[in-house]
This record gives sequence, C-alpha cells and structure tokens, in this order.
Amino acid sequence: MDRKQLEELIGRMAVVEKYQNSSESVSWNAHREAEKLTDISILPILKEIIQEKAKPKERHIRDNAYFIYGKILKHSFDWEGCVFFIQRLAVETDKYVLSHMLDRLADIVIPVDMDIFPIIYHTQSEKWLIRHSAIKALGSCATQESREALAYYIGQSDEKNYKYEITYANASMGKIGTVEYIPLLENHIHSRRPDIKGSAQIAIERIRARSL
Repeated sequence: MDRKQLEELIGRMAVVEKYQNSSESVSWNAHREAEKLTDISILPILKEIIQEKAKPKERHIRDNAYFIYGKILKHSFDWEGCVFFIQRLAVETDKYVLSHMLDRLADIVIPVDMDIFPIIYHTQSEKWLIRHSAIKALGSCATQESREALAYYIGQSDEKNYKYEITYANASMGKIGTVEYIPLLENHIHSRRPDIKGSAQIAIERIRARSL
C-alpha cells in the first residue's frame, strides 16, 4: 500500500454520514479494512502523514493514522515503530486523540525494556478520558514502574471517587501483577461495588494462575 492508497483509506475512515446499519457505513467499513493491515512497511508512510498533519484542525487525520499504526503494531510488532508511537504521547494534546492512542497501546505487548514514561505520565492526567485509557494501557507492559503506577490507584480507599480508576487498575494488574500485589488487591474483594469487587477477584485469580 502506497501513500496515495493510505490517504484514501484515511479519508474514508473520516466520512460522516447517515446510514441504516454499520455495514452500509463507509467509515465503519474503512475501519474494518484498516484494522486488518499487518505490513510494517506502511509505518514510515504513516509516520510522515502524522508529522506533516500537525495542525489542530488536522487531528482527525492523525487520529485515523494512529488507528492504522496501532493495529499494525498489534499484528506485526516493530520496535522502532512502537517507540515512535509512545513518544507521540508527549506531543499530542487533544484528549480524544490521546485516549485513542492509549487504547491502541492496550492491545499491544510492550517490551519491558522500552521507555513507557509517557504512558505512566498520562495515568495522572486531569482529564478522565486520558487517565482511564492510560491505566488500561499499563496492562500491556509488565514493568515494576507499571505495577507501581497501578498500585497507586488500587491503594485508593475512596471507591466512590475512584471507581473507574480502581476497576481499570485491578484489571491491568491482573495482566502484569505479581503475587506481592495480591494483598493490595484483596482490599477490594469485599467491595459493595460489583465492578471493583469482580475485577479484584479476577486479577487475583490471574496472578495466582501465573505463579503456579
């Protein structure tokens, strides 16, 4: 796929229309086409598009380019490509673009020796959309830094104000946590909030299964 074809696909992904069902949507079908791409040779072209379309009004172009980029990394991981993607978290400012980028990273297995500071940084974002996606993305990188960032939220006792943060942190810890964090998770297994209680129980089960 060359640049012209990629730009055409990105354009179709951005089409806004009225339709009766998703199968009739140009945008929906373009996204389904995009998420099947696996060729890492496309990444440099996407990188150029992302860097060239830097204006705020061009965020939709970057957003769709990131979507394709993230799906390719999921299917055909590339070290340099992932480094670029994570570094872009420190460049983008739009909350929707950042949230979508972090959602893409949640689907990738990130090597433990890769710098994920931009992800950890966004777990403390004032914008909940970014914060929640960042917490979920940490479940993709099994580092001590990731676990400690998740432990911050799991350790919160205010389940009313931190309902989603605790739930998402529990789920991510279930993916990358070690037995040392089970006591922390156990603080929520009697929660009156089903999502918090259930996510804590599942996380503990997953950690124990890995430790056998």
